[in-house]
Amino acid sequence: MSALLRNKHGDLRSSGYYQNLKLCSHFWPSFLYPAKSLYPRNGLTVERNGACFFQHNHNPELAIEMVLAGAVVYEDNGIVCKVGPGELYLVHHNAETKLHTDAQCYYRKLVVCITGTLLDPVVESLNLVGMRHLKPETPAEFEQRIRSLLELLDRKEHGTEALIAGRTYELLFRISEVFHAEHLAYPESLLRAQDFISRNFQNSIRLEEIASYAGVSQPTLVRLFRRHFSRHPLEHLIETRLEFAKSMLAATGLPLKEISWRSGYASPYYFSTAFRKKYGISPRDYRKMRTGLSTNNSPTEGRCSLKPKGNMAKSPMRQ
Repeated sequence: MSALLRNKHGDLRSSGYYQNLKLCSHFWPSFLYPAKSLYPRNGLTVERNGACFFQHNHNPELAIEMVLAGAVVYEDNGIVCKVGPGELYLVHHNAETKLHTDAQCYYRKLVVCITGTLLDPVVESLNLVGMRHLKPETPAEFEQRIRSLLELLDRKEHGTEALIAGRTYELLFRISEVFHAEHLAYPESLLRAQDFISRNFQNSIRLEEIASYAGVSQPTLVRLFRRHFSRHPLEHLIETRLEFAKSMLAATGLPLKEISWRSGYASPYYFSTAFRKKYGISPRDYRKMRTGLSTNNSPTEGRCSLKPKGNMAKSPMRQ
């Protein structure tokens, strides 16, 4: 914690808030990002040893707060949540959220404040509206994702804006997956298979690897996916990759080559072929539609409705 700054100033409106506080801010000027974007306005590494109370009044961003030690008590719309180590809490855009220490009067946490014109559409598309408290089974994964974002902000290297925007979206995408998986009444082995696919879809993975992680045989895994999702596990993998790519196309300005790689395709050609086969439109044209430009330059945003064109072919997963 030697790199943290100690703030010795008091705040009359929140008595004692800045006492016994260690705070490190991570930021990069927002004007570097394109007008239609999603990016972290700033990040914080916070450690407090002492009682405090704080309130977000019409929070201007979406704050993702991860508690590393101690506990933080949040109150939003009358709902009180005590968030402990390894857990996350989302303070939504325009929220009126109160937070304070518990009886221990100590916490250490990471905070990422996300903003941009695409923030609200992305939160809605990922079904994160109203989602607040998350208890992930793999908290180290989320800590690593947040820390990597903060490190990029600290480095302030020109040319990494698209990378930062992409990782910001990936963080929200993963939060959405984990949150909704927690609320599904599926068999444990099926949830484990879903988790493996969600965390590894960007890599080359085989059916036997998924089955091994889920703790079942390959035929049993196939039966589980057929019964609950009406599709093969590898079709589920392709679905995950293409849904991720579709959202990235709408939420970021990353090149198609970068998006295809992040979605698990080594070749933009195979990515474009799979995308067109599923949605009936090329990735480039889909991006134009989602950003308000059709191929004839007429506004189309808000009217794009892509529906799958039948079952996906069973092809090699890392193409």
